[in-house]
Amino acid sequence: MKNGPALCLAALVAGASPALAQTLTNPGFEAGWGGWNDVDPNKDATSVSGHFNTGLKSAKISKETGHFEQTVTLYPDSEYELKAFVKGPGIVGVEIAGTEVTASSAGDGENWVQLNIPFKTGADTGARVFGGWGGDEARFDDFELVAVSGPAKTAAEEVASGPREYTTLPDGCEGMGQLRVKKVRAEGDYDKEYAPDRVIDHSFDADSRWSAKGAGREIVLDLGMPQTLKELGIAFYKGHERKSHFEMAASVDGKAYAALIPRTTSAGKTTAIQRFDFDDMIARYVKIAAYGNESSEWNSILEIQPYGCGLGMIDPTGDGSDVAEYSNKGLFGLFTDVPPSENFDLSGWKITVPYDRNGDGKVDEIEEAELGSGWQDPEVFYTDPVTGGMVFRTIPAGVTTQNSSYARSELRQMMRAGDTAIATRNDDGTPTQNNWVFSSAPQEAQDMAGGVDGTLRATLAVNQVTRTGEQGKAGRVIIGQIHAKDDEPIRLYYRKLPGNKFGSIYYAHEPIGKDDIWVEVIGERKDNAENPADGIALDEIFSYEIKVSGKEVDGVIHPMLDVKIIRDDGTEIVAPSFDMVESGYNVADDFMYFKAGAYSQNNSTLPGWRDADQVTFFKLETEH
Repeated sequence: MKNGPALCLAALVAGASPALAQTLTNPGFEAGWGGWNDVDPNKDATSVSGHFNTGLKSAKISKETGHFEQTVTLYPDSEYELKAFVKGPGIVGVEIAGTEVTASSAGDGENWVQLNIPFKTGADTGARVFGGWGGDEARFDDFELVAVSGPAKTAAEEVASGPREYTTLPDGCEGMGQLRVKKVRAEGDYDKEYAPDRVIDHSFDADSRWSAKGAGREIVLDLGMPQTLKELGIAFYKGHERKSHFEMAASVDGKAYAALIPRTTSAGKTTAIQRFDFDDMIARYVKIAAYGNESSEWNSILEIQPYGCGLGMIDPTGDGSDVAEYSNKGLFGLFTDVPPSENFDLSGWKITVPYDRNGDGKVDEIEEAELGSGWQDPEVFYTDPVTGGMVFRTIPAGVTTQNSSYARSELRQMMRAGDTAIATRNDDGTPTQNNWVFSSAPQEAQDMAGGVDGTLRATLAVNQVTRTGEQGKAGRVIIGQIHAKDDEPIRLYYRKLPGNKFGSIYYAHEPIGKDDIWVEVIGERKDNAENPADGIALDEIFSYEIKVSGKEVDGVIHPMLDVKIIRDDGTEIVAPSFDMVESGYNVADDFMYFKAGAYSQNNSTLPGWRDADQVTFFKLETEH
C-alpha cells in the first residue's frame, strides 16, 4: 500500500454496504469445505456429499466425531436468525460470547427439515456457526444468516434499497481489508475445465484454478463498484516449484486501464497468496495479463484477492497458508530464507554477541527494534538455510560482558518490547516493567514489575560444543537461564564430553550469597562422566521448560522452580521441584529476566572459529 498518484473519482454509484460482512462463506458447500473448518480429528466422520437440498452438494456427518464450523463477524447489539436445512438427525448452532444456541433435527433421513435458531449479539461481534452429530448420519445444506433487528437490520435494508451515490477519494477511507469480487471473466481462450470463476471460489485446491496457454492471456476481476485498491494477492498453481510472469492494471470503467505493476515475476516459493503492493488507486476492474512460467507457456492461478477499503470490504477468506506447499520451509513451519525475526517474535528480546565491532570497549548488543527489524549476522546469529531454525554461535575467545569470563550469542528478555521510556533496570535493584518478579516478592515489587512468575519454553538442538581446552570446561554450554539482578536462579547446561557419544543436561541454582546448588536432569555433571545411555546427542531435537510458580505453604508463598526436558518422541524427564524460599529472592530490590541461546562455558580453547558452541532454536516462547 504505497502512497502516490491515484485516479480521483466522485459521485459514484454504489450497491453494497458493510452489511455484507454478515454473510456466510460457501453456505451450501458448493465449493467443498471452502470457508468452513472441518474439525473432525480423524477426518473420516465428515465429508462433502452429492445429496443436496439445493445446488449440487451438502455437508455430511456420519460419525460422532463429525463437526464443522466457520467464524463470522456480525453487527453488535442486533438480533439474528440462523437458518439451515438438515436431512437426518443433526445439530446446528451458533456460539457468540461463549454461549451456544442450538437446534436439532430428529429427522428420518429421507426429508430435508429447516432449522431456525434466533440469537442476539452484544458488544462481542465474533460468532462461530457450526453443525454437529445428532445421533446418526445426517446432511446439512443452505445455511443462512438473517438480520432481524438492530444495526444489522438497518445495514441489510440499506443494501436492499438499491444504488445510491457516494464519493470516494484515494484518502477517503482508512485501513485495509479484503475486497469482494462480484464476478470474473477471462479474455481469450482458456482450459474449459479450469474456468476463471475458480480464482474467486476461496479454494486453494490444485484442481480449483484458472488455466490458459499463451503469452498475454488476461483475467479481469469486477469489484462491483469503485473501491480504493491498495494491494493484490495472487496464489499460483505450482507456485512453490516455478516462477510465473505477469503484469497488473486497473480501471474505473473497464476501458481505460492504468498500470498497477509492470511485468514482474512471482517468488516461486509457495502456493499460498503472494501479496503485491502498489500506489493506492480507485478502481472497479482489476486486470492481470499472464505470460507463462519458467517451465512452459501455461498460466495457472489458484486464487486472486484484492485488498483495500471502501464499501465492498469483506471478512478475510484465508490466504491458503494452512494448506500451501512451500519451497522455502524447513522444520516446524519455519522459513529458510528470512532473518530470524520473521520466524520468531523477537520484539521482546535483545541479543548479546561475542564481539566489539563498534570499538567502544564493550561487547556489542542489538536492541529490540533493530533485532526485530531483521538483524542477523552470518557468524553468530542467523537462520539455518536447511531447517529454518534460529542459530546461535559463539567462540570461547570472543568478547565477554563486563561481569562474565565467557562469551555468548544469547538473547536477553526485554519485556518493554522497544519502549525505551521504560528503563532496562533500576540502579537500586527494584523492578521495572522490563522485568518480572517471583510471586513471593513483596506486593510493591509485583506492582512495579512487568510480570509475576514465568515460564520459558524452547525447542532446540545443540549442534556443536567445544572439544579442546581445560578438562573442566570442554563441551559445556548454557542454553537457558533465569537471571536476577546479580545472580541466577537457574542456568541450564548441556554438556557433551569429547569422548562421549551423548550429552548430559543439568542446572545450577544460585542462592544469593551462597554456593551454587547443582541438579542433574539427564546424565552426570562431573568432568569425567561416563557416556550417558539416555543422553542427548548433538543435532538431536528436544525441548525444555523452565517454570517459576508460587506455592502456598503454611500461609507463606514459596517460589517453586520446575524444569523438564521433552524428547522428540514425547518422553518427559522431569526434575524434582526446587523450593527457592530460602534463596534470597523474596525481596523488593531484585528482579528477573529470561535468557536463551549459546552461552559458552569454555574460555580455554585456541583462538578461532573452529572450536565453538552452536545451538539452533526451533521454538521459543515466554509466559507470565
